[in-house]
Amino acid sequence: MKYRPLGETGIMVSEIGMGTNTISGRGSLGSVDESHGVAAVERAYDLGVTLFDTAEGYSEGRSEEVLGRVLGNKPDIVICTKMGMSGGPITPERIRPAAEASLRRLRREVLDVYLVHNPTMEQVRDPAIREALGALRRDGLIRSYGISTLEAIQIEQGEVALQQEGYSSLEATLNIAEQEAADGLLPHALESNAGVIIRSPLGSGFLTGKYHRQSAFAEGDRRGRTDRGAALRERRFTAMEELRRLAAEEGVPMVHAALAWVLSHEAVSTVIPGAKNPAQVEENVAAGDVALSASLLEGARALR
Repeated sequence: MKYRPLGETGIMVSEIGMGTNTISGRGSLGSVDESHGVAAVERAYDLGVTLFDTAEGYSEGRSEEVLGRVLGNKPDIVICTKMGMSGGPITPERIRPAAEASLRRLRREVLDVYLVHNPTMEQVRDPAIREALGALRRDGLIRSYGISTLEAIQIEQGEVALQQEGYSSLEATLNIAEQEAADGLLPHALESNAGVIIRSPLGSGFLTGKYHRQSAFAEGDRRGRTDRGAALRERRFTAMEELRRLAAEEGVPMVHAALAWVLSHEAVSTVIPGAKNPAQVEENVAAGDVALSASLLEGARALR
């Protein structure tokens, strides 16, 4: 495993992290048996993964509880958790109680990275929210804070956040099918020395090659939504088909190519692919040993 600095936070993170939306119960990407989620976390830790991403809203706090039970207060891991979205409203008054509740569920003394989850632009600019977050850091409850961007406006939100004093980390979407952040956000993050956590580096699983256009998803799985998802699904399938070709020419698995492509961006600190079992963890972690050719990198960039 290789490790990178999370911007100027003073925190080092594994370049392959782990997203834990679905390690317990039903998440937005389907459900998983909790014992499999526990085994996935344990395997990730054994393989050198140090960055675990969660949120108060993931399975109503169960994701945090599982991480707390498995990892507890281990000093060699980095926990990134989030408040807001399905976990409850984002208000200055709720920030401290939410952080304290996450600390209890995670069995931690300090939260390494604390993010506001899908805030509005007004909330990003709100000085009262920044003051509440800053107070948590001054009191030693968190080490750093930032925002998990609202995907539809992540470039604008990220730029605004980086202009606000105190925000030191950003969580944003970047993958071969959704490359907007590469040109619109990452250069600003690099210039600001912000830590960058990339969610959905596998396009919610579409870039693994496991799904096709006729694939059916369980009720509640956001990948089956048609209200805003039809165009995105098609875009991901088109990218997946081209990635399959490029990866085959390179002689590397699609998952490795997709993750290595994201990690090729200098501003990226870590990627947080999800995993529902130890085998998926092992596949994700192995991507850290892959060096992609210039032709594959250029071919992937051409899909923008």
